[in-house]
This record gives sequence, C-alpha cells and structure tokens, in this order.
Amino acid sequence: NLSEQQSKEGGDALPAGIGASIASKKRAIIITGDGGLQMNIQELATAVHYKLPVTLIILNNGFLGNVRQWQQLFYDKRYACTNLQPDESRVLTQEMIDNGEFEYVPDFVKLAESYGAKGMRVTKESDIAKSFKCADKHEEAPTVLEFVIPTEINVLPMVPAGKSLSEMLLKDKD
Repeated sequence: NLSEQQSKEGGDALPAGIGASIASKKRAIIITGDGGLQMNIQELATAVHYKLPVTLIILNNGFLGNVRQWQQLFYDKRYACTNLQPDESRVLTQEMIDNGEFEYVPDFVKLAESYGAKGMRVTKESDIAKSFKCADKHEEAPTVLEFVIPTEINVLPMVPAGKSLSEMLLKDKD
C-alpha cells in the first residue's frame, strides 16, 4: 500500500517517483540531487505526458554530492571531477547563495519549463512553504522545486569504506 508521499534519492529517483504516482494515483514527492537527476532527466517528459502530479525536489549543491562528500571527509577536500559549476574552483557557500552568486548549468527551472513542467528555485528558507503551495496547485503537471544549498552540507549517517556499522559517521568531522 503506497502512501500519499513517496520519497526516493539517487539517479533512479525520478522514474521511481513516476511509478509510485501512477500506482497510487496520488502525488509523489521525489527528492534527488542535481547530479543524480541528470542521470534520468528525460523521464520528466513522461511525467508531463501523463500529467502526473509529481513534485520533484532537487537539492542543488553544484557538485556530484556523494562522491564530493567522500572527497571532503576522507581525501582532504581534494575535489576532482565532481564540480558541476562553470567555474570548477568554486565551492558554493550560503553567503554566495544569499548574494545571488550562483551559476550552474543547467538552469533547472528553465529546463522544467522546457519540458512543460512548472519550476521554482528556492534560495531562502522563508520561501519553502511558498514553493510547496506552488507545487500543490499543479494537479495535472509535474513541479520542479530546485533548492540551492551550500556545497559542503553532508548526508549522514554514512559508513566509511572498509568500516563496520558500529563505526559509521553520525556527524561531520568539523
């Protein structure tokens, strides 16, 4: 029995959310990163075609997050081949987000609109509720909510390579 809100993270999040919405005949909420979404972004056309009320939440930190996290925590921030910003030397900070100094390819709001979905970028905590109200209004089309977040926010807990579950990281080293 599927719940009203389905959540999935990773490169297969969008197709899985589409399947959950079709099976449950309800809105699916899909959570993925900017890099993971680009593995199957073409499935947004499927959601538009079938007029599915999916809400796609993109946590956009400008990097391939899982690999970047490993590089940060275990390889002294020697980032290699994970930065998706035009200037590969930049690490996105909250101050940069607040000042509108964020440049990223693709523009997910424009990309959503090019597919026929609704799109909204969220850079301030005060806009979160507004973004979900926007999504709830669109019952016959997907909504893409792009949350721009600092690069070095990590997903925890995690188990380092070669370690046991009892050695998992529950908080950042810093």
